[in-house]
Amino acid sequence: MWQAVFNVVIGLTIAGGTAAALYIGVKHVRAGVLSVGSLLVVMAYIAQIYQPLQLLTNKITDLQAWLVSLERTFVLLDQKPEIAESLSPKPLLRAKGDFEFRGVSFQYGDSGRGLKNVSFSIPAGSRVGIVGATGAGKTTLLNLIMRFYDPSDGRVLLDGVDLCEYRISDLRRQFAVVLQEPVLFDASIAENIAYGKRDASDEEIVAAAKSACAHDFIMKLSRQYESGAGERGTGLSGGERQRISLARAFLRDSPILILDEPTSSVDVQTENSILAATENLMQGRTTFMIAHRLNTLRSCNLILAFDQGELVEIRKPADDLSVAAGR
Repeated sequence: MWQAVFNVVIGLTIAGGTAAALYIGVKHVRAGVLSVGSLLVVMAYIAQIYQPLQLLTNKITDLQAWLVSLERTFVLLDQKPEIAESLSPKPLLRAKGDFEFRGVSFQYGDSGRGLKNVSFSIPAGSRVGIVGATGAGKTTLLNLIMRFYDPSDGRVLLDGVDLCEYRISDLRRQFAVVLQEPVLFDASIAENIAYGKRDASDEEIVAAAKSACAHDFIMKLSRQYESGAGERGTGLSGGERQRISLARAFLRDSPILILDEPTSSVDVQTENSILAATENLMQGRTTFMIAHRLNTLRSCNLILAFDQGELVEIRKPADDLSVAAGR
């Protein structure tokens, strides 16, 4: 409100001052005191005098926007994290990948949605498919695995240790995540692949892209690895964005892999290419994969089927996926 009033006042001041100077100048011209040329020079100087005032108005508008952004930033920084850090955390350099859920329950507020008394054990190196209808608790399970939430009841253990006992930064480094909608930034392809590992060399970036079956299409771009991805990857197709995300996971080289419907929004040909890259990525890693397509789940050696927050079935080796995928 005050900014609008300030702009009006500045505008009226400039207009009024210019009009007054012109009025007085014309009177002097008629009186023969001032020539027309001299009046034009005076008006030009007056315009130059007002330019800094107009610039000040614009800067004040920018400053107001910056202050609002700064206030929001401090509000975010002042928020206390919902996940408490352990006072004496245990070191975690590289996890083996053994997971165990012991009677884990979690609920989102009063909605009643979440997980109910879930228990299972996953050996390191397992490929776990997670199936169920929308709202069955699949994403909640992944959020608990990565400790974005703490369970309301029960315990989640990694390598025999409760997740709460690890330093959060150490724990999060154990995960590489490939989402249904990859998060890409308005930067070069190379910078997007190296996100999360800023010290990566060019050779490491290219090797990761080759492992993700992304190198060939990158080399066809106008500037190759220096080509821009666009905001949220708008300069790339869905399959290309997904392969960049897979390359990022290869480069991160974490022992635990999270795949959240990595092929849900691509065609069959692109899906086969992504699955080939995913197969390479899963080698030697504990993998949790949410998927609805039968073809995506075939490489899993264990299937967890959820229904309304309950673990209703554990299949291995998942020889009848058509039943599990439909749950």
